[in-house]
Amino acid sequence: MKNKTFLLNTALTVVLGIFLGILTLIRTFQPAAVLPGFDIPTLTALCLVALLAEHYLAKGKQRCFAGSVVLAFAAFGILPWAAGFGSWTLALRGVLVFTVCTLLFTSICTRLKTGPQAKAAPAISALCLYLASQIFMGL
Repeated sequence: MKNKTFLLNTALTVVLGIFLGILTLIRTFQPAAVLPGFDIPTLTALCLVALLAEHYLAKGKQRCFAGSVVLAFAAFGILPWAAGFGSWTLALRGVLVFTVCTLLFTSICTRLKTGPQAKAAPAISALCLYLASQIFMGL
């Protein structure tokens, strides 16, 4: 983990795995429960949590965008399929949302003037991106 090039994909896999594990447990023990769908705001929230984890753990590290997109497709394609929630449209939507969120969050973080007094600025920016994704609630 010395280079930390693919820490974002590791964080995305962990966040997605925890979310799918919780959904699987709820579906197992409460079959009549209404589970959240994999719409754009939900996928945005998962991607932004992974981006925040990567930002705070490996600040200023460069990432390989092409490799990240391929590994995100693998994560959104294989993990939900293994948990019983997957489809090809979910994998494509997940990669599209991941790519857009990564580009927007990276652009925001390069323009932020953060220091010891503004540690919460990336988290507040991620919250604003999530609130902006609420436009796509029905898609």
